[in-house]
Amino acid sequence: MAEPVKTRPVRGEQADDLSDEPTLLRWIERPDGRMELRETPLTVEDFLNPQEGDHWVQGRRHGLTRRDLAQVLDDHFDQEPDVMVLEDVKHLLGPGLSEPAPDVSVIRGVKPYYLTVFDVAAEGVAPCLVIEIVSPKGWRIRGTDMVGKVEDYRRAGIPEYLIADRPGRTELSPFHLILYRLDSQGRYQRIEPDARGRVFSETTDLWFSVSPEGDQVLVHDAATGERLLTAKELREARKVAEAEVVREAEARKTAEVEVARLRAELDRLRGK
Repeated sequence: MAEPVKTRPVRGEQADDLSDEPTLLRWIERPDGRMELRETPLTVEDFLNPQEGDHWVQGRRHGLTRRDLAQVLDDHFDQEPDVMVLEDVKHLLGPGLSEPAPDVSVIRGVKPYYLTVFDVAAEGVAPCLVIEIVSPKGWRIRGTDMVGKVEDYRRAGIPEYLIADRPGRTELSPFHLILYRLDSQGRYQRIEPDARGRVFSETTDLWFSVSPEGDQVLVHDAATGERLLTAKELREARKVAEAEVVREAEARKTAEVEVARLRAELDRLRGK
């Protein structure tokens, strides 16, 4: 097969402004057999029903937040063999419902394994928690996360839907959390953060909050109160711990040398 060719759509009077909307990257096979990576405005239909290999560009903070949340949750549930955490994986929710790829989803009752599509009917269980990080740009896609998916996830019977929104509509806007929880009548009840800016997920026994700077979604274990650290934070903590071990070893060696010197001086004074 020939080398793939990347193209970008021509902006004209009828084209959407790509600078203000998330864009979709999708590989298309041309008649001559070459693969072409096309970039187009991300439509609501593509957003709700992505194809395998689709990628949409929504900003660096969106990607970092999704990766960090998936990692800390995956690490947290690592010792529970029947909990699977998925990141950006297409979900088949059921007949008549969209087939989205949630930023993060937590599924109880399924042993983790590699998959490219999560079929709720085939697995016999729906995610207990779905998390979406809302892009600050693109009113159509934003509306889908804030309104459209609320209805789809409710109809799919997903107990909790957490939204990390940026109402300020810029990459630097602080996050605001909204949690929807399914009640006994099958309706979603909207839960706003408490006085400390936290929302509690009953299905995972975790607290979610926003960092003081507003740029990070934090996760705390409700049972222990401990915060779940990202991979970067774990590396930094490990470096600090290792440096402390080295410092203590050097201090101990210095103390031992000083004790030996003092003993030698005492022996000299005693005439030994």
